[in-house]
Amino acid sequence: MLFIYLASKCLANRIKLVISSIVSETQQAFVPSRLMSDGCLITHEIMHYLNKTTKGTVSYAALKLDMHKAFDRVSWPFLMAILKKFGFPIFWQNIIWESNPASFESLRDLFRCFELASGQMINLDKSFIKFSPNAPPDFKSYMASILKMKTSDCFGNYLGVPVDLPSKKSLVFRPLVDKMTSRVIAWSSLHLSQPCKLIIINSILLGSICFLLASIPFPTGICKKIDSLIIAFWWRKDVRHRSIHWLSRDSLQLPREHGGLGLKFVALLSQASLMTNFWRLHHQPSGILAKYMIPKYRKDLPIPAAKSKVSRPSFVWSGICRAASVFSPGLSWKLGNGSSVDLFTSRWVNGSTPSLRPSSTASSFVLSDLLTISGVWDHFAVFRFFTPSCAKVIIAMEPPHINIDDFLYWKYTEDGVYTVRSGYDYLMSQSSFSCSPSFYSAFPWKILWGVHSSTKLPLLVWRIIHNILPSLENLFVRGIQVSTSCVFCHSQTESLDHLFRTCTVTRHVWLLSSLGLNSVANPTICLQRWIADLICYFHRFTDSTDQCLLRFLCIFKAIWMVRNSVVFDNCSVNPSQIFHLSDYILASLSQLPVFWPSYSKPHNNFAISTLDYALPYFSVTYLILVCRAFSRDQYIVSSSDTTCCTPALSLVRASSLFAASTKGLLITMYRAHSASLPSVSFRIASKKLSSVLASTKPVPIELRHSLSTIRCFLRMYALWSVSLDTG
Repeated sequence: MLFIYLASKCLANRIKLVISSIVSETQQAFVPSRLMSDGCLITHEIMHYLNKTTKGTVSYAALKLDMHKAFDRVSWPFLMAILKKFGFPIFWQNIIWESNPASFESLRDLFRCFELASGQMINLDKSFIKFSPNAPPDFKSYMASILKMKTSDCFGNYLGVPVDLPSKKSLVFRPLVDKMTSRVIAWSSLHLSQPCKLIIINSILLGSICFLLASIPFPTGICKKIDSLIIAFWWRKDVRHRSIHWLSRDSLQLPREHGGLGLKFVALLSQASLMTNFWRLHHQPSGILAKYMIPKYRKDLPIPAAKSKVSRPSFVWSGICRAASVFSPGLSWKLGNGSSVDLFTSRWVNGSTPSLRPSSTASSFVLSDLLTISGVWDHFAVFRFFTPSCAKVIIAMEPPHINIDDFLYWKYTEDGVYTVRSGYDYLMSQSSFSCSPSFYSAFPWKILWGVHSSTKLPLLVWRIIHNILPSLENLFVRGIQVSTSCVFCHSQTESLDHLFRTCTVTRHVWLLSSLGLNSVANPTICLQRWIADLICYFHRFTDSTDQCLLRFLCIFKAIWMVRNSVVFDNCSVNPSQIFHLSDYILASLSQLPVFWPSYSKPHNNFAISTLDYALPYFSVTYLILVCRAFSRDQYIVSSSDTTCCTPALSLVRASSLFAASTKGLLITMYRAHSASLPSVSFRIASKKLSSVLASTKPVPIELRHSLSTIRCFLRMYALWSVSLDTG
């Protein structure tokens, strides 16, 4: 689909042609969703500008072209010539022509040339043209007759995203909700298991709207409807019967480590997704999105407030401003040359604003006053302008790099790059419905969900912990008239504690198993606490493959399966039957493909290894050791070499042992560089530092300048190497 924007200014022989569906950048990686999102955002801004033009003699028009779906008409030599000419991905932006009748006739001829060259045909029955509100009626009809197209007052969707929004925004999202509802109804008739539903919700239902969430703000009412739709699908067994909602929506949408299932709040996911647009505006200033948005909304930058300073901003930009305002506490400045940062009010001290001494004023110092001639922190100056606690934090930071510009980073990821997941986690931590300290937050959820098996076992135990399994007691409490006697022993009420722990049948099961558990050894504690204690015990004190923990969970599954067979199929039961079924479940789990995390060794230009290198006879070996000194932010760096018996000692301030090791290595490298040593082997004791230098992944943001300098030294000296000291 092609989108064309025309302006009817009286400049003859010029036509603006913007083919937004293929807008990209030649120097960026090809990411289809990002390109589509940029195209939708730009199209929305153009529609917003066109709709605002209600006065004046200059009118505007936008064309929406639909191509005939005759794919066999495409001229492949033409397509290959275009790909060869412009490269892939394609950045295609033709000169914009501007309106008058001659320009429309030229545009018509351009369409014909395009059809002859490419073999495609424009579907004039589905294509239309939209004019700005101030365009005269006779002008609109005349121009439309030249192009032989219909006129329309609404541009509709572009690449599946509504870009021409009415005053009531929820109207354009109703088809989306209706489509999701029809899909949920169809899936509900398949009698899917809850683990399968969990995959469908995260991968299909929410995955299908991720592109929309990043392109346009969702109204609050639409977000709540989608949330309700997802929760109803989770609990519903089929389309003909209503199901019991055993747990509240907020509990299901809590993170897994707090006792929930991690189902996403669509409203928070919308804000986290919109934030990616602001992030790209700041970090990709040469991108097509930044080139269009920054000149229009420069009053709101660098970090927009909740309400835009621009008069009549677009709906999308208002949503981006609100998102950036919400996330602004998580944004911090990384100092470069200091030209973009206000040292008094900006967040640049590990994500916080600095604390000044009462004697310091806004004109008392600049960044250069805080540095020595060599570019490191001037301790006396820092303590003179800042409070003692703030000064210690600043000195522990790496000094700024005066050869680069200041830039924003996201302080909730190690590499400082904003991601939708980290943004959503930040919103959850700041929300009022975040989990307060309780038993559910203290339960070892990470161990449970981290078991290397299918999701069925952890999900079953999760339901037991929350007491939401349909035992006879739970069904009776919720108004269903059933007998509450235990289906195993028929002597007590079938509660979850009785069914899984104190029943005579299940007590024998626990004793028969290889775990040899006496389930009633401590009857005073509840079932949830008993499970939590045993999960921690099996994870901490048994073998690393979690076989005991898996067997423990498999017994719960076997008990519940046999119980259901007794209820629905009138089967008999004995402890050995449950025990053998648990063995079968455990054996079947061993046949599942377990995806262990694997890390392939990346190719790099740095000599990082635990082995000694055969160096020339004139080489020098430095052994760098770091230990804590007088306080938690002070470290002693010992650097000894083969040419000197006495090690060189340095006292450095750092926020961690990793940061101190990095500073110590950099100090030693500067020393070797000053001595013009051509061949040096640096031996360090920090495994994290060696792995960071050996990796091609982005480096931690707190030490980006220092690690970049270390890598520059290693590129400068071919015979320099860094190895991990294993002695």
